[in-house]
Amino acid sequence: MALTRETVVRNLWASTALFVTAAFIAFVVVRSDAAVRVGWMLYFAGWLPPLAALAICAARKERPDAGGAVALTILVAFGFLFWLNHA
Repeated sequence: MALTRETVVRNLWASTALFVTAAFIAFVVVRSDAAVRVGWMLYFAGWLPPLAALAICAARKERPDAGGAVALTILVAFGFLFWLNHA
């Protein structure tokens, strides 16, 4: 199976779920001060793949798929919930 640009972009959009899940585990399961710092780092690192996918779409003058809206919505929603939990 050939690795196409479309496959790469879809995986970049989908990787948001992995970063948010890892941050959630750090915040809720581990619950130490170091884990909270790691959780925030994981959450903010989760923004990089969708932004890269958005840049790829912009460079090719294409509109992002529905996965783009879902990925960014997940990041914003969970960022707000993480902030509420640790404010």
